[in-house]
Amino acid sequence: MTEAEKQLDALGVKMDKVNEQMNSAKVQLKRVKTQQAGLNRQLAASQAKLDAAQAEVGKIAATAYRDGSLSLTSAMVNDGSPANYLDQLAAVEWLSSRQRDTIDEAKAYQAKYDATKTRVDNQVKAAQRLESQLGSQQKSIKKDQSKWEEIRRSAYVKKYGSSPATVTYNGQASGNAAVVVQYAMAQQGEPYVFGGAGPNQWDCSGLVMMAWKQVGVNLPHSARQQYNSVPHVSRANLQPGDIVFFYGDLHHDGIYIGNNQVVHAPTEGQNVQVESINNMPFAGAGRP
Repeated sequence: MTEAEKQLDALGVKMDKVNEQMNSAKVQLKRVKTQQAGLNRQLAASQAKLDAAQAEVGKIAATAYRDGSLSLTSAMVNDGSPANYLDQLAAVEWLSSRQRDTIDEAKAYQAKYDATKTRVDNQVKAAQRLESQLGSQQKSIKKDQSKWEEIRRSAYVKKYGSSPATVTYNGQASGNAAVVVQYAMAQQGEPYVFGGAGPNQWDCSGLVMMAWKQVGVNLPHSARQQYNSVPHVSRANLQPGDIVFFYGDLHHDGIYIGNNQVVHAPTEGQNVQVESINNMPFAGAGRP
């Protein structure tokens, strides 16, 4: 193997890992944004109750201001938070038990709103930060890859020809497995593109996701999350159509086609192709 091939193989593994981390981050971001949207709907539904409680509190506050039990100026110059305002109001001595219950109810609504909104907002921000960090890593690796890509092309053509040969599947898969294998095999020669899930461009988990979608199985667009969402099988019990996962952190996967071969989208600069599973560190397998 030439130095250019070694460098690009190493960079390809690194890029594939970052790409799959990015896919996971996107899945997480989508999930927390869905939670955020659900929270907003819940808050909108309960807004009437909160408005009613606040209206009652307003009446109590107006009375407190009029008789001098609560200073409007001190309330305004304090930190201005709803919780602080309600605490000041609750300290007024002449309040009835019903009025105190009304204030407590308003405080509970406000505290629940603030806590839940803060939690979900922080999750969204964390997912967005991770996505940004991974994006920076992608750019850095791409910069390194560009230095070696032209040399790799030359070395690759000399070693393999212009592109890997398309392999025809003649296995004995049947039913859903046959549909999955045939779909994945039909994408041979199409380029790896980060985030690609067809048509005509793929990353590793995107190819696996769409192959299994043909038989009604919905998988996340992330190799690691695909591993966590399917029943596992041993290497000795692999069957065509199974998902094979590689590397210790499960950042790469492909579709098993039999005879120790897998069809997969390798990494940037390469196309969907068939390869021996012995060429990559086997980490596990699953059967949806």
